[in-house]
Amino acid sequence: MTGLRLISITAFVVLIVQYGLLTIPLESSTSRVLKVEIRGPIQPSTASYLERVIEKADGTGSSAVLIELDTPGGMLGPTRKIVTTMMASKTPIITHVTPSGARAGSAGTFIVAASHIAAMSPATNIGAATPVGASGEDLGETMESKASQDAAALLRSIAKERGRDSEALESTIFRSASFTSEEALTAGMIDLISDNTSTLLQDVDGLKVTTSSGSVTIQTLHIPVVEFERTMLEKFLDAMGNPNITFILLTIGSIALTLEFLQPGIMVGAFVGILAMGLAFVGLGQLPVNWLGVGLLAGAVILFFVEAQAPGIGLYMAGGLICFVLGAFLLFGGVSTPPLHGSAFAVSTWVIGSASAILAGSLLLALKAFAEAAGKGMPSHASGIVGSEGVARTNLDPLGSVQVESELWSAEASEEGIRIVAGERVIVNRIDGLTVFVSRIGEGKKSSEKEEIKT
Repeated sequence: MTGLRLISITAFVVLIVQYGLLTIPLESSTSRVLKVEIRGPIQPSTASYLERVIEKADGTGSSAVLIELDTPGGMLGPTRKIVTTMMASKTPIITHVTPSGARAGSAGTFIVAASHIAAMSPATNIGAATPVGASGEDLGETMESKASQDAAALLRSIAKERGRDSEALESTIFRSASFTSEEALTAGMIDLISDNTSTLLQDVDGLKVTTSSGSVTIQTLHIPVVEFERTMLEKFLDAMGNPNITFILLTIGSIALTLEFLQPGIMVGAFVGILAMGLAFVGLGQLPVNWLGVGLLAGAVILFFVEAQAPGIGLYMAGGLICFVLGAFLLFGGVSTPPLHGSAFAVSTWVIGSASAILAGSLLLALKAFAEAAGKGMPSHASGIVGSEGVARTNLDPLGSVQVESELWSAEASEEGIRIVAGERVIVNRIDGLTVFVSRIGEGKKSSEKEEIKT
């Protein structure tokens, strides 16, 4: 009995010790691999996100940071910021161009080169890092030479620090060379080819790298891989950094504000316009803006406004549409500091064509309605509302809007110095184009008599 009890106690102690040995290190250890995904163009929000990830890894003693990369390129400023952060990292950074079919285009080349371990999946490619305009156009000879030399110097310094082949990396700039994963491995641009994340973590385990804190042995076997999520703000900025979304918001905001100026007092256009323009300017902060394109879009809005104010044979509208299309194509390219991306930030041709067609159709309908209301085919009932009663929808001090016979009109108080409060009953004394002149009920007769005396 005593022997059985002793065996039971011994087994219990062994189980506790084994359980403790297995679980205590996992609970107390911060060993983990932080995984992030970079899909799409490199922009300011991307740099901020990676900076936050690396700071977290350094602060918690993580085993490594794993970046899964698939990018066509990006902006030069954020790319430099990412490279600086990676070079200063105390934590080993592993960049994996994955899945098959992915690429590390232009700006992605710098990120791969700056990693402590650079890997690619089969059927991926890297390179073509020649600086170009933001819409993919070639730069002038002088600008191209300066930008290329600057980018090449950055790649040489990275290659020297990470032990990579600088000649192969520089060829991605001066010759726009692009390499498959096998070619990149042979050229000394990357360290290994791995099919997937599991294989990669097995391949790099035990490798020694030099970080800003010294020599580090990478430990990735039996280490949990934790995905580092973007914050809501970072997700929002990524979405706003889509050039198509930003362009559409600019278009909606411009149209809404123009309509509000043409028909003041409704406030819906003002609300929609201000909201859309505000979101659009957030997007502009994430993109390489060409202010010539912005100026052309603003000019288009002005021409549309002039056409609506004094409609004629459509010259202003035609000029506005030309400015609109040119501005859309130049919006994110042309004369700013050259980025490292082909057409990563160009507005889609389909989006430009669709927006132009919708804008032209909407403008034609609006101009037709304004022309009719202004007297070119004015509906017969318009003059018939003189003497009709209505309700002030906004304060008239003296301008505002009133509702007469279920229609909303721009309105002005008939007498100077008279303020009509929203909700008061009014009577229409006369009409001039799109504007009705009104007074409070009871004052209408007096105002009408004054109008007759003036005439």
